[in-house]
Amino acid sequence: MTIKFRVLPILLVALATLWTAGCGHYTCGLTFGASTCGSSGSTGLNQGSGTGSTTAFVYAVDTAGTIDSYTLNNTAATFAATSSYTSPTVPANDGGKGMVVAQSQFLYAGFGVTGALYGWSIDSSSGALTSVTGSPYTATFMPDVPANPHAMITNPAGTLLFIADIAPSEIWVYQIGTDGSLTAATGSPFSTGSLVPGALTTDGLGKYLYITQNSTTNTGTEIGAYAIGTGGALTIVPGSPFAFPMGLVQGEPSGKFLIGTTGNAVPVSGVDLNELFVFAISSTGALTEVPNSPFPTVFSPFSIAVQPNSGGNLVYSFGLNDTATGFNAPEAYQIDATTGALTAVSGSPFTNAAIGDLAQFDQSGTNLFVLSEVMNTSTSTLTDSIGALALGTDGALTEPTTAITLTTPGSWTVTDPK
Repeated sequence: MTIKFRVLPILLVALATLWTAGCGHYTCGLTFGASTCGSSGSTGLNQGSGTGSTTAFVYAVDTAGTIDSYTLNNTAATFAATSSYTSPTVPANDGGKGMVVAQSQFLYAGFGVTGALYGWSIDSSSGALTSVTGSPYTATFMPDVPANPHAMITNPAGTLLFIADIAPSEIWVYQIGTDGSLTAATGSPFSTGSLVPGALTTDGLGKYLYITQNSTTNTGTEIGAYAIGTGGALTIVPGSPFAFPMGLVQGEPSGKFLIGTTGNAVPVSGVDLNELFVFAISSTGALTEVPNSPFPTVFSPFSIAVQPNSGGNLVYSFGLNDTATGFNAPEAYQIDATTGALTAVSGSPFTNAAIGDLAQFDQSGTNLFVLSEVMNTSTSTLTDSIGALALGTDGALTEPTTAITLTTPGSWTVTDPK
């Protein structure tokens, strides 16, 4: 297996602690007693498909104070900086508090240093960004958004934006207008009580919001569940919170199941848990574990990515090796549409594809982007690279292009043009 490390002479994985608070950014690199913090990305992708030869755009916060853009073109088999692109200005020396795309045409990024939320419309041909009406928005709570790349998401339709706030424990909800402008939902922010929110997800139909607990050990003790009402109002689901110790859960397109991982790994908590969990979603939003869950995996899943499009039935897991010197090969599992059972895809784990510990799908569900972050321990510098993985009809992974290296670590996201 070729580890795609890009810095020398001594390399350690900069451990992307999805669920650890206190760093103020999204990736906290552990270097055996010393720590340094960088930033990583967020999910929140929505359904849709790209057109033309431009398959997807990748956007990333550059701490010099810009938003950088990269273009994946599957026809030409290229993945490189977007041509003729002018970067918008954002707060400098801030890797961001998350980045998401709505409706394949609006991009949002939060910044903790200035307490601001920025929004842009995306040109489907060039990838150019134009500020939406009212941007940047004052968001004084942004410094308290947890160190978690899933703390800022949208619903599948891309009409609502959800942001977790750990102090106090609450969820901020914004309505996304037809022009991309943001309006606070009536009643926002919504309290989550004693559950300190870490990672957020919705079911595949956007009826319910699920919250895992912010935790310094990467595993919470329960999952909070809220019905999403008209305009984004949140109402607690009967029986919530549910006593499942998940670090991260993700909805799948049918709205029937949540896929979950504890997020444990030897470098994180001292123990590997080689398994994925599946929960059935009732008509009220309540959760029960499906028969035979958890399902065995080869490696301990640190994070997962669930195929977002309406026909998607795949979940991919990513993680770190036990010595924190590299990443495990990604694994793929098919989700049974009736039972939720997981079955390994032929050839999984995939040793011929880009590796890392955080991944995002584009809206078409045919390209999977994976972040690898490594540290040069002699200089204490982080280097982030993103590889683009193509899915075969059976879910197998290949890497037809060369990974790109981000200018600086920062929040990132991907989108198909619309």
